[in-house]
Amino acid sequence: MNWCPCGYAGSGDGRCHCQSGVAERYANRISGPLRDRIDLWVNMPRVEPDEYIRSVASEASSVVADRIAEARARQIARSGVPNSRLSGRTLRAACALGPAEQAHAVQLAELEGWSARGIERLLRVARTTADLAGCDRVEATHLDEAARFRGPSDRRIGFEAVS
Repeated sequence: MNWCPCGYAGSGDGRCHCQSGVAERYANRISGPLRDRIDLWVNMPRVEPDEYIRSVASEASSVVADRIAEARARQIARSGVPNSRLSGRTLRAACALGPAEQAHAVQLAELEGWSARGIERLLRVARTTADLAGCDRVEATHLDEAARFRGPSDRRIGFEAVS
């Protein structure tokens, strides 16, 4: 989805002609229960033509595929199923959160007002992030990264507000 009706909010080049508050109202048209059901929200800013033309080749798909295969194998070895199938106690056990990480997860959930479903999505994405990094435990950095993917919000760590 676009950030606003004209599609240019957050572009930084002044092309957005929406009045103040329009982008926020536009994004809020997606209800909380629907947001809870989406694991990843990724902001894809416009790539400037000269940046695209002059950029160095990105990481090869085969390298990324290998990293994903390793993470998936780690998940199956640990739980017998991929992280997408974990919930409740089995998900929390797979995350192996220490007291500090538990407190951090609670803080993130309270900040965003997430439901139990939203918290499970946070943990599932954080567990996957940790697997991709080759970590046995979910750490605060994995929770923060997962939180950045949990939906558009200007309150979240590392998120730049759309103006």
